[in-house]
Amino acid sequence: MLTPTETNLLILMTFVIMFGLGCTLSIRDFREAIRHPKPAIVGFLSQYLIMPTLAFGMVKLFRFSDPVAIGLIIVACCPSGTTSSLFNYFAKGDLALSISLSTLTTTVALFALPILLGIYATPFTNDQIQIDFGKVIGSLVICLVPVVGGMYLKSKSERWGKNMEETGGVIGIIVIIFLIISWLPRNFERMLNPEETSPFILVASIFLGLGGFLFGYYFSRSLGMNKRKSRTVSLETGIQNGPLAFAIITLSFSAQVSGDILWPALLYSFFIVNTSTLVTYLIRKYTFEEWFRFENETVKEEIFTSGSLKL
Repeated sequence: MLTPTETNLLILMTFVIMFGLGCTLSIRDFREAIRHPKPAIVGFLSQYLIMPTLAFGMVKLFRFSDPVAIGLIIVACCPSGTTSSLFNYFAKGDLALSISLSTLTTTVALFALPILLGIYATPFTNDQIQIDFGKVIGSLVICLVPVVGGMYLKSKSERWGKNMEETGGVIGIIVIIFLIISWLPRNFERMLNPEETSPFILVASIFLGLGGFLFGYYFSRSLGMNKRKSRTVSLETGIQNGPLAFAIITLSFSAQVSGDILWPALLYSFFIVNTSTLVTYLIRKYTFEEWFRFENETVKEEIFTSGSLKL
């Protein structure tokens, strides 16, 4: 699936991305989440309740093979990352909430992800595929160490922290583009071959992100959050930390099975860039129209109340 060179480069880039993620976080973000717990709790539930349940439901509905099922569930159980914050920035979302949610979900991942995999992925294990939770936790620790390093750098130098934050976000996109350029040509026939890749795998890979956007938004709205915060939770829910999923799969499973488990994770990462771009564009368009209507109504109200409207 991936050559040894690609695997090593992917792991290295994952560390850089996680370091960049750490540069977006600070103790202040934890305090902010504590002072205003409702958005953080809603985002946390969206991330760790909606996404794994959605993936598990599609796995059962489409009757995927065990490796595909485990791969899709691992992606769904991962936290959000710098890429979601980047899209929230372009979508004019609540960036402070986005960073707080990344802080919370990434920190809790060390405990939440093994538990979620135990609940959702264990039913798909067999004699050939076993989840070594020690390796899963070990790979998480390895990936979270750079996060701590990034937080430390930010505490010492805001300027360097900001530079690495932007670098991490850009590299997150580069990783996905790198995989598309290097991996897609070799696997394009496999993607289009119904005997090797069921059309339902493509549907699930696309809808995992889109479903996260939809459920995250309406779940937030149903709990009384405003539109801007709900849009932020929506993007945080649908955009998973794909590079972290790659690292977990690569470091936790043998080479004999990791390729098949990696397949849905790679497909998800390929499609999420396109769907996130489309959703971000629609959010920006809607947000601009919403702002324009608000400004017009405000101006009309000011003119009317000030008596400056001449008939």
